[in-house]
Amino acid sequence: MAVRGSSNRLLRGHEPLSESSFDRDESRVFEGVVDIFGDGSAFAISVPGHTPGHVAYVVRTAEFPILIAGDASPTCWGWEHGVETGTFTADRALATLSLAQLRHGNVRIRLGHQTCVTK
Repeated sequence: MAVRGSSNRLLRGHEPLSESSFDRDESRVFEGVVDIFGDGSAFAISVPGHTPGHVAYVVRTAEFPILIAGDASPTCWGWEHGVETGTFTADRALATLSLAQLRHGNVRIRLGHQTCVTK
């Protein structure tokens, strides 16, 4: 509700937004994955729990993959200790599971509210 007015102004005059349909993750690690551009360069990952429809992203670069975790864990300390986003969480058990799933991988991390030096 806090950003609805700003979002409406920014989106005015643009094509309607659409929802992605997540494919079942073949590795069975995540609930669902979408190859955003169809070329393996960027993926949206369903990470339920924080809020309904919460998504993280993996972007493949020439050097290393980058995980944009968003609010699955907004702080460095939370990421390092496996602590999900806290009191503003729709489903704490699901958020904890989603965070644990994201923490399995050799990627660079970008979090929701802090810039961290991560592996």
